Amino acid sequence: MSATPSPRRCAIALIVAVGLALLPGPRAAFGQEPACPTPEGFAAFEAPLPKTAKAFAAGSEVVIVTLGGASSVGNAAGGPSLSWPSRLATALAGRFPAARIKVVNLALPRQTARGAADRLAREVLPLKPTLVIWETGTMEAVRGTGVDDFRDTVQAGLDELGAAGIEVVLMNPQFSRDADAVIPFAPYLGALRELADANEVPVFHRYGLMRYWAESGVLDLRAKDSEKRRKLAARLYECLGRAMANFVARP
Repeated sequence: MSATPSPRRCAIALIVAVGLALLPGPRAAFGQEPACPTPEGFAAFEAPLPKTAKAFAAGSEVVIVTLGGASSVGNAAGGPSLSWPSRLATALAGRFPAARIKVVNLALPRQTARGAADRLAREVLPLKPTLVIWETGTMEAVRGTGVDDFRDTVQAGLDELGAAGIEVVLMNPQFSRDADAVIPFAPYLGALRELADANEVPVFHRYGLMRYWAESGVLDLRAKDSEKRRKLAARLYECLGRAMANFVARP
């Protein structure tokens, strides 16, 4: 007889596989997708991205590299073309048609901050990106990695990217009620906030944004059917891609 999975194991499986579901908001008309609003002041106090914004406005070439784990790969929605980096590229192309925008998704399932940092010189810097969006902290929270070690690793990566003149957005972990109940995300959320403030880089507060969507009825974690979860994960990534486009294009 197989053992019953523990709540923590179930939550880890959820967070790694990005088994999230979105339910249409109660006010959406039939056949329409609900809006995915951001709360007032979502990016009001985040550091600007002047180099990136200037490149968009000038119609220049803009290379954006995304680093992260399973939630940035897009498999939960059906593949990379439905990932939030892909939706980001689409949103930015529509907003800045004169710019030559390329989003390179280098996310890998179960990617740690250390794993991402080790790839910077080999895989990221040769692309000469204008901007790197670094989604991190999830696997460290799942595995219980020391927060000081996590902070030192991300700081070293920020130093390396900064020395190359590359702007950075830090993206914190996703929100899930089930995972949040058994995985201590708070120390890693705090570490990313401290790193961002110390280095004058912005945080895309995905955790807070997803929690806002959950509490406002846009996002729901109760769906169990795999096909429904896949379709609704695609909706989540669409929402995140659009929100990120607005975030990185701030003047």
